[in-house]
Amino acid sequence: MLSGCVHATTLSVRDLSEFPEATTSDFLFATANGKAEAYLTRPRGPGPFPLMLLLHGHSWVGLGASRLLPAAQFFAHELCYATLALSLPGYGRTEIGGAPAAQITRQVVLDAVQLARQLPWIDANRLYIYGFSRGAVVAAAMINQIEAVKGVLLLAGAYDLPRLYRDTESIWIKKLLNPNGDPDPKLENFLPETDRWSAPILILHGARDGMIPVSQANLLRDQLQSLGKPHRLVLLPDRGHWLRLDEIKQPAVSFLKENGGSACSTRVP
Repeated sequence: MLSGCVHATTLSVRDLSEFPEATTSDFLFATANGKAEAYLTRPRGPGPFPLMLLLHGHSWVGLGASRLLPAAQFFAHELCYATLALSLPGYGRTEIGGAPAAQITRQVVLDAVQLARQLPWIDANRLYIYGFSRGAVVAAAMINQIEAVKGVLLLAGAYDLPRLYRDTESIWIKKLLNPNGDPDPKLENFLPETDRWSAPILILHGARDGMIPVSQANLLRDQLQSLGKPHRLVLLPDRGHWLRLDEIKQPAVSFLKENGGSACSTRVP
């Protein structure tokens, strides 16, 4: 269905509006104090299609959105969702500077969503977010800042960062959360923000996750349950931190079909 990616170039809204059907392309777009990389997949058919924003996890070698291409193309093929996999600041070809990391990351995500919503073949009022690990943390931070979110998929994420930092024995996790080695790092707890979450949430986590413990998923589930928020927790009993696409396909598709359905009816015969 989908063509191979091209080398990243800076594309305008007009360029993306004329994007061919059934293709994926790697491109750059202007954002706060720099340029960001994204992979855009347009399903076959005229649309307009719901948009799924995909946010990747950490990579010590700087890999970004390219890691999410199999998932992005699966959702485009299976449900006919347009997908936008974004390379966060510090990863892929995204090059940003000037402001604190958290502020820059939020702005890049907002700029990416705003850009995609201008495309005529994307339904600006139907947005879904898919975040893995670090991407799930960013997604949790952004849910209340993005309009028209209809569903969120959080994979192997952390939602109470102070507790994770306090409880973890992983030097790797501590370094990620506190790269400067501050004696009292200022970390965010997103659980109190869930009272303003309106979109249904799918929480996916490996029961044997040795990086981000399953207790983080349980904390989020308990919080959402106490508030009466729509959610589902799926624990994969034999998985650690890295969740395979073939293992999350069924719960993810089931969740999306229940909270928006397939857009494949818009396809041209």
